[in-house]
Amino acid sequence: MNVFPKLFSPFKLGSLSIKNRTVMSPMETHLCDTEGFVTEELIAYYKERAVGGVGYITLENTAVDPVGRVNDGMLCIHDDKYMPGLKKLTDCIHAAGGKIVMQLSHAGKEALPYFTGLKPVAPSAIPSPLTKEMPRELTVEEIRDIINKFIQGAVRAISAGFDGIEIHMAHGYLVNQFLSPESNTRTDDYGGSTARRSRFAQEIVEGIRKCAPGDYPVICRISADEYTDTGLKLEESREIAKILEKAGTSALHVSACNYASAFFNIPCYYLEEGCFVHLAAGIKSVVKIPVLAVGRILNPAMAESILQENKADLIVLGRTLIADPHFPNKVKDGRLDDIRTCISCNRCIESISDKRLVCTVNPSIGKENIHRTVKTTQPKKILVVGGGPAGLSAAQVLSDRGHKVTLWEKGSRLGGSFCYASLAPKKESLGKFLDYLILQVKKTDAVIQLNTEATAESIKQFSPDVVVLAHGARSVPVEISGAQNNGVIDVKQAFVNSDSLGNNIAIVGGGPEGCELADFLVSRGKKITLLEMRRVLGLGLVAHPRYHVCERLKKMGAQLHVNTKVVEVGYNYIIINRRREADQKLDGFDTIIIPTLHQPNSALAASIQPFVPEVYTVGDAAEGRTALEAVAEGVEIGMKV
Repeated sequence: MNVFPKLFSPFKLGSLSIKNRTVMSPMETHLCDTEGFVTEELIAYYKERAVGGVGYITLENTAVDPVGRVNDGMLCIHDDKYMPGLKKLTDCIHAAGGKIVMQLSHAGKEALPYFTGLKPVAPSAIPSPLTKEMPRELTVEEIRDIINKFIQGAVRAISAGFDGIEIHMAHGYLVNQFLSPESNTRTDDYGGSTARRSRFAQEIVEGIRKCAPGDYPVICRISADEYTDTGLKLEESREIAKILEKAGTSALHVSACNYASAFFNIPCYYLEEGCFVHLAAGIKSVVKIPVLAVGRILNPAMAESILQENKADLIVLGRTLIADPHFPNKVKDGRLDDIRTCISCNRCIESISDKRLVCTVNPSIGKENIHRTVKTTQPKKILVVGGGPAGLSAAQVLSDRGHKVTLWEKGSRLGGSFCYASLAPKKESLGKFLDYLILQVKKTDAVIQLNTEATAESIKQFSPDVVVLAHGARSVPVEISGAQNNGVIDVKQAFVNSDSLGNNIAIVGGGPEGCELADFLVSRGKKITLLEMRRVLGLGLVAHPRYHVCERLKKMGAQLHVNTKVVEVGYNYIIINRRREADQKLDGFDTIIIPTLHQPNSALAASIQPFVPEVYTVGDAAEGRTALEAVAEGVEIGMKV
């Protein structure tokens, strides 16, 4: 019995028949080449999602004009030379049983001139909130030319075999800039009232509708609330929605934010799941056309309830499908425990700023053609030392490939540093991902032995062909006068023994571990003093969660000190130094916590090299790693051996 009947019911969007109610969100991958052409890697990436069962794919934002290309990782459709690659993409998706919609986009003032070589344009000469670049105000003649470029892009997309068109009118890009009173201060027919600010969008829709066959889908993606003081709010967006509906829009994809509110635009784990669904419901209440809901929808039960409660007609999945392209099929088949959970860490967003898309939990992004589990013809006896993310990933892949795998974990549970990292507030999804890793290993033939410490002698007695060392970093105390005495503890001890720390706590080191521990403790009513010698807290976190954890700490009253060096630690006090100021004593602390340094853990590898044919060191044992790197290295070793 399908427990998600609405989610897996068919749907008709104009001429587009969809097998279920899931839609892949348009998300930049930078898997195209620097000229904006489709590549084999990009085709393989989207094919995997089509095979995974999504109702239809929305291709990432694609430039209708060179001046509107946000960066050199943006696809293009402004010239016929792009057609062969785009046609190859649609043919591949259709052959895989999928459907694909083209998103047409122009970045306006958010286009980066050092990529385009051209000055950015906008409805009004108002600087970008991100780049601070001053755009050139468009003339009426130029506005009409850009409208025509959207229409030409749509004609090309139809010719290339796309099943629909989505116009990007959200997130601070050009059409959104026209719609918003924050970025449009024109006094002609394209500015002023809601109707006049909507004219640019309206004329794009009307122009495409005239060129599109029959009831070919023309979808508009809007930011129903820009989450800024002077930007669009839901009430005005309802009026815009009705204007777009009258112009011939087939459906409305309801998102939120612009570049000034970017910390909310791609909601990380500090924002609740389904955080923009209320906006979709608000738009749906005033239009008769279908509405698409988006915004950190990770749970199929939530997706089903959104549909059952008539808040939306289709569910848009973004990072959920980056993390697990087979999410729809797994949900349909009832294999919920096999879903590779998105942890909303936003490493994917950070990665496309200067390179190709990567994902913390899915190391196969951009490698879909080569990351295939191929059975080995020469099974080996393999010992994996360490049950953290790197070790678990390696053990699963190696066992799936047919090797005889044994995993030793010196502790009483699997998970490594994930065990306490997932205790921090709002990081429940990290715990779910750890559960996924453990379950996948347990489903293989790998033998797991807990409370088993690896030594050179025990490994020699085991006599493996291959050893994968994933036993974690060597923890080294920070060298601060007095830190080796006076009851100082580290972050892991603090997470595990939080109830015995007392009330007044100092945390020396405001990196990711320090910030998340501070959040954990202040949420439990502790008085926290957090000290960081650099000028910014949380360096090492992606910008989105870094912003939110710092805001949380401020709101909960934590004492935050940056540009502050701790020079001495006593029994219940610390001595701090700020440049150009005399040393200062802070006292009265019940507990002082200092994160340890993570250094390569190479001693065991050196000791077993003489008698183990193959030795590999991965994760923190090789060097301080992020979770992304640890998982990826485990999988790479699993593929290699």
